[in-house]
Amino acid sequence: MGNKRLIKFFIFATCVVSVFLGMASTVSAQGTATLKGLTLSPLRTELNLSPGTSINGYLKITNSTDKPMTVDLNAEEFKVINPQYDYEFIAESGVARWVSFEPSEVIIKAGASKKVKYTVGAPLTAELGGYYISMFASAAVGSPGDAGNSQQRLASLLYITVSSDVLGAVTRAGHILSLSSPWLMVDKGAWGITIQNGGTTHFRSDYSVKIEDLFGGKVSDNQNSALILPNTIRAISGELPSPSIPGIYKVIYTVGLGDTPSVVETHYMLFLPIWAITIITAVIVACGYRLYRKMYKKR
Repeated sequence: MGNKRLIKFFIFATCVVSVFLGMASTVSAQGTATLKGLTLSPLRTELNLSPGTSINGYLKITNSTDKPMTVDLNAEEFKVINPQYDYEFIAESGVARWVSFEPSEVIIKAGASKKVKYTVGAPLTAELGGYYISMFASAAVGSPGDAGNSQQRLASLLYITVSSDVLGAVTRAGHILSLSSPWLMVDKGAWGITIQNGGTTHFRSDYSVKIEDLFGGKVSDNQNSALILPNTIRAISGELPSPSIPGIYKVIYTVGLGDTPSVVETHYMLFLPIWAITIITAVIVACGYRLYRKMYKKR
């Protein structure tokens, strides 16, 4: 009879462990795609213009194939369509016509590179604020009859701020809509922040996520930045590394918000790895079984 009761206690313990395991945070893996044959740099450029002024820049285009390549250049305006920052490109746009290329088509020899000059000009009627243009380099890779023939289209993004000392300053008014932080971690955890920019131009949000123990000792410190476009909401997420020992920890978030003062939030998190849960469960089961045996003997 004693063995049967012991088995029942271990079944109960297994259920408790399963409940804790169900609370484990999930970690998503992100992949990257690599295009072969055509490369373009720089990938992004930030510019400041006044109405009625222009500025020149250069794109470096490289043909890494073994055949000559004809590359076409064109510009399209882009905007953000969701908090994950997927872009929508607008070919027929007055803003896209701010960019001109000299020339708009180049032939690049196999294994060679060329620099193409471009000019960005803001008209006198341009309103103050942020404007966003994608400069595309397009080329056919492979022979026309080959099954592997494809059209490659690479983008270099322009983040333009139109401002003027005479007409007034642009605004970068950011604020946090939500911040999620795990209260329990059994392995690595995930955090998330959504930031809204209600200003007239973009800003770069410098943020840090720091884990400390209750005595102020630093466990980890991760710093990064994200570009927040005007009149958009951006979702930013990351991973919390596992501390070395179980316990209660502070997770300190510091988020830059453009012209708005930075926000600092502190959240508390309990770290209980699987081995710690197993030991705690075993101790609870042993104590419960011992108490049960004492009560059984009294009968």
